[in-house]
Amino acid sequence: MTLKKFLYYLSFTILIVLFAILSTYKDDKSRLFAERGDVFLKNLTSEINNISKISISGRDLKMILIKNKNKFIDPSGYPFKEGVWESFITSLSLLRIEEKKTNKPERLKELNLISIEKFDKNDEINDPATKVVFYDSNNKIFKSILLGKIDSSVGGISGGQFARFEDKNQSYLLKGALRMPSGKSDWFQSLLFQTQKDDLVSIKLINEKTIFEIENKEKKLKLKNNPNLKIDAEKLSQTAEIVESFYFYDVRKDNTTKDTKKPKLIFNFKEGLTITIDLIEKKNDSEEAWIKIKANSSDKKTKKISSEINKKSSGFQFLANINTSEVLNWRLKNLIKN
Repeated sequence: MTLKKFLYYLSFTILIVLFAILSTYKDDKSRLFAERGDVFLKNLTSEINNISKISISGRDLKMILIKNKNKFIDPSGYPFKEGVWESFITSLSLLRIEEKKTNKPERLKELNLISIEKFDKNDEINDPATKVVFYDSNNKIFKSILLGKIDSSVGGISGGQFARFEDKNQSYLLKGALRMPSGKSDWFQSLLFQTQKDDLVSIKLINEKTIFEIENKEKKLKLKNNPNLKIDAEKLSQTAEIVESFYFYDVRKDNTTKDTKKPKLIFNFKEGLTITIDLIEKKNDSEEAWIKIKANSSDKKTKKISSEINKKSSGFQFLANINTSEVLNWRLKNLIKN
């Protein structure tokens, strides 16, 4: 074979190889983008009336939405913020496929697409997915999806987000992103009440008997009936701060029928307003506690405030912050300066 023929055949072979590579690349690329623009959760909008329940779980969130007539509510019956569940459903229905991503199980954790049940608790680099499960009217799973990392490189107001169906390893980059509050309390109007520091008259902690009583005299908190003890002023303030702005972190139905013998805090205010906080129980594996709240008034001037508090709190138990939970379990020694 002459050199000229050899170069000719070599050139021809290279062209064939390049054409094959290009064809493979085009095929791969077309497969990646074949579903671009498709709705990720097909039939969600048309089937929403048949959805009876939605569960949401992640690292810091575990909650259930149940269908009640034409809206979704919390199982406790406590009302959501206006528009919060509608925004959640709408954001899911608008998710569209941008492109296919990995289907290799070992790489899914890099996209935060491992459910909380299967997530390695020792993994300090990645986060578990937000898992959303839709149940039909027969309480069977309609769809179960995992939503992972946000990708701001995708155009649009919300950017993009990685996702997959729980029973499939194929992942996708979606256009759009899940819109919902990050913590459970943010689904509600979680501020139950506010009070003015100067209106506080006294605080009493009762645990079968009176443990201590604090009084507000000349705008200064003092321990009543124990003048010789060295009291920690910060601890007195810590007790009073409980009712300055009371937010809850979770809510459930109140199933208690009678007054318990567990600790209670009684806050007395000017013009006859009294707010009582009863300890129900500590939350499992937490320093936070479940409590219930009741307000009373012996003066017309504070009747409205009392009624507004009871309208929000009656029939419910609330998960209080750690400060409230701690104070409910204090003894007199907790107020003494070391």
